Amino acid sequence: MCKKLLGILVLFSFLPHFLVCQNKFRENGWYHILSGQTDSISREPIVTVKDFISLRLETDYCKKNVISGQISKYKSRKWAKETEKTIGRQIAFVFNDSVITSLRVNCKIESGAFQITSILDKELPGIYEQLKQEKIDSIEALFEGWEKDSLFYTMPLEQRDSIRIATDYWEASAWVDLVTKPDEHYWYSITDSTEYKKLEEALQEELGKPDFSSKVSNYMKSEAYQAYKTYICNDPEYINLMFKSFLFKQFKGLNGYLIDDIIQTRYPLAPSIRAYVEKTDNSDDERFAVYKWQRKIWFLMNTEKRINNMKKKQLE
Repeated sequence: MCKKLLGILVLFSFLPHFLVCQNKFRENGWYHILSGQTDSISREPIVTVKDFISLRLETDYCKKNVISGQISKYKSRKWAKETEKTIGRQIAFVFNDSVITSLRVNCKIESGAFQITSILDKELPGIYEQLKQEKIDSIEALFEGWEKDSLFYTMPLEQRDSIRIATDYWEASAWVDLVTKPDEHYWYSITDSTEYKKLEEALQEELGKPDFSSKVSNYMKSEAYQAYKTYICNDPEYINLMFKSFLFKQFKGLNGYLIDDIIQTRYPLAPSIRAYVEKTDNSDDERFAVYKWQRKIWFLMNTEKRINNMKKKQLE
């Protein structure tokens, strides 16, 4: 019997034909297979094509076509967690609203690697070309309307496409947002953080006391918390240091309430960080949710700063 290169995904359940999903318009990508439902493919993807940073058309030991790929480092922890949740069950790759392969997962996949296989392996070269183009288009769409780099376009098409495929969509997207939405990013310069660090350390020590309280309100009344909160509210520049503090290592539970209290005291119209992270169940999605929330806060900070500068000019 011909040996198959299974890697970390084993016990493949090859589909004899392409299965069409009940609900249309799913993005091309990997999905959970759900049991006991009419439409057995999950509505939300695990990862999609824009999350890929590598795609290769290869052949296995049986000379069958396979598509190998690598997932962005910004989605690899999500991939690891979702595959861990699926151990002993199946995930499927959906292409053009059809399942082209399903496979059983036997362990957590931390490398971010994957393979797309199918009993109809002769179809895979065409699918590979379409997936490549989809990733290329996702990067091109980010820079639509931008002035084209003349040096880049002197390269052969194959080399340009290779660069686009290897470009991390999430890094490129963040860079584009930084350039096109400056009000959602905050530039600050803090020359002396000594007092802030003392207050943060005191708060961390206070929150770390065993059996202090089970009520958030009691923590908010503590002297260490009130001192920390007052310092930040009096000088919102230090919000940027709070974003890097121990409070931002765990957003669910007590920390989320404290962060909301501080931010919403200074900016009453600010959204709740808890509302952004409560529906996330992995660190990658949580990180993106927090980044979206931070941009809302930076926008409020920039707006306040702009208004204050205008008032100063009027008084001059």
